[in-house]
Amino acid sequence: MKSEVISLGFIRVLLFSIKPMLNKKLLFIAVIVVIGMGCRSVTSILETDRLRNFPAEISVGDIVHVATGEKITFSQLADSLDGTRIVYVGEVHSNRESHELELQVLKEFYKRNGDNIAVGLEMFKRPHQDVLDKWTGGEISEKDLLFSTDWDDEWGYDYNHYKGIMDFIRDNKIPVVALNINRKFQKKISRKGIEGLSEEEKKTLPEIDTTDVYHRRYLARIMKGHGDADISEAFERFYLIQCVWEDVMADSISKYLSSPEGKDRKMLVFIGGGHVIYHFGVPKRVYRSNHLPYLTITTYELRDLKPEGDHPLFASDIPLQPADYVNVVELDKSKEPKVMLGVVIRKAYEEKEEEEKEEQEKQDKKVEEQKQKVAIESVREDSPAGKAGLKAGDIILSMDDESVDKVFDVIYHVRQKKAGDTCRIEILRGEEKMLVEVTFFEAKGHGEK
Repeated sequence: MKSEVISLGFIRVLLFSIKPMLNKKLLFIAVIVVIGMGCRSVTSILETDRLRNFPAEISVGDIVHVATGEKITFSQLADSLDGTRIVYVGEVHSNRESHELELQVLKEFYKRNGDNIAVGLEMFKRPHQDVLDKWTGGEISEKDLLFSTDWDDEWGYDYNHYKGIMDFIRDNKIPVVALNINRKFQKKISRKGIEGLSEEEKKTLPEIDTTDVYHRRYLARIMKGHGDADISEAFERFYLIQCVWEDVMADSISKYLSSPEGKDRKMLVFIGGGHVIYHFGVPKRVYRSNHLPYLTITTYELRDLKPEGDHPLFASDIPLQPADYVNVVELDKSKEPKVMLGVVIRKAYEEKEEEEKEEQEKQDKKVEEQKQKVAIESVREDSPAGKAGLKAGDIILSMDDESVDKVFDVIYHVRQKKAGDTCRIEILRGEEKMLVEVTFFEAKGHGEK
């Protein structure tokens, strides 16, 4: 450290003692000396200072202002929301505490700005914007929202983490902007690259920037962390998709804020922390298109660190501040107990041969009754369904007096249950309708409904 101070002191003396009358040659020599003696020390000090500025001791619940290293209260954080047009909150998708902060920020943002806000969500995809509009307008149920946006396939994380956020949005009729592309399009880009898309498909994408050195370095670290030995080809596909996601989300934000609906609104954006950290994901891409003031809040899961390793927030080869604010949460190690029904189910379409004309009307009525019903294909014996006496071939008509018309109805209903809860299931077994009561218990396996 002493040599670093001496080097910097020498640089200052050398630079500020050069008089205007010195010739260009002497000035050139001085710059060379500075570069030779100072560059390594300055880089070293930069890395050290970033960590030195961050609190040595942090605890779950702390909020840190990164630029100063000061721990602040939520009310102090809230005051900083007033001077910005866009607030990015980087979440850990599976961490409940991370989503609790998002809801807290959302409520504060609404309290300060009223109806003058919108919320951008990575979880929902652009083709589903009309569904989100209906949700905001109170026109559809939660079950309809999840089914119509294909939540399980498109996102897959526990909706209960987002429920408070989505309910607050609906209750206060806050506009929501779907930010990202869907998985089908993503897979096509991963497989064929952008050059392999049709002209129509290319028109739906903004210009994709893959030139940020630090961004590439950060994502290479992530991929190596997943244990990929040879990452060259796989990484290029992975990196392209990340850049597509980030440019598409940035494009969705920028277009909304410049639209007639959004031009006077402030925007709160909930996306994964990896799209926020170091600013080079979505925030940078939005800023260079509209230059609107913004701030970033990222989530840090507190963990034991290895002395020889990089701090997760301060990569030694990325000389950037991770965010404006860091929210410290507990590392999510626990998994909430799940329940299952214990059946494999499928859509049931009753097909009858129309052998006799006089039976036609009767058959049509029966087909219509069963057309969109759900059939049990198999039952696990030691499951709640098995113990309640459900059998393969049973048609599920309703659950707790709610009609079952599709497979998702069963999935959604089971998700609302916990160990010890019961469910009245009306079934059709052959020609007979029956009512079966199922008692749920904690699942010891997985892969079933």
